[in-house]
Amino acid sequence: MLSQKAQVKNALPDIGAMGGLEGVSGDVGTADGHLNCPSPQECKGKWYGHDKFALSGDAHYVNFEITTYTSRQDAKDGLKVEVGDNPPLSKPTFGNESQAYTKEGGGLTGEYITMRVGTVVATTFVEGGESEPMLTQGATMFADRIAQVQAGKKATATLPQY
Repeated sequence: MLSQKAQVKNALPDIGAMGGLEGVSGDVGTADGHLNCPSPQECKGKWYGHDKFALSGDAHYVNFEITTYTSRQDAKDGLKVEVGDNPPLSKPTFGNESQAYTKEGGGLTGEYITMRVGTVVATTFVEGGESEPMLTQGATMFADRIAQVQAGKKATATLPQY
């Protein structure tokens, strides 16, 4: 049985899943300091991981973030916190429930999809350029990878090959 940290790392897309995109950064650690997690005592999130890949040039990226929880209710609450009151977008549903939205940060506006898959909250977002088709393809792959790990399998879902 893989540790929770190893499961988070397995669920995050790796270079092989990304159809040749270049990896920029990534890490897995405890959820402290993320998603309104001021301290371990107040934090319902347990593990947090993120990966970033370059789409084109040096300013167009796709990002994947994941936070694990110990219960579905905590994950549902985490989804609401993550989405906040950002303007919604019309996209299909990913995982058990999801919300697509636009969000501003650092002077940039990006398109996001945050979903709950069991006891996991995951977000896919594109920054610095056109979001589609990468946003929905990335969210589909990420939801599949998380479901595979939750079923005790190695994550094998990848982006469609072009």
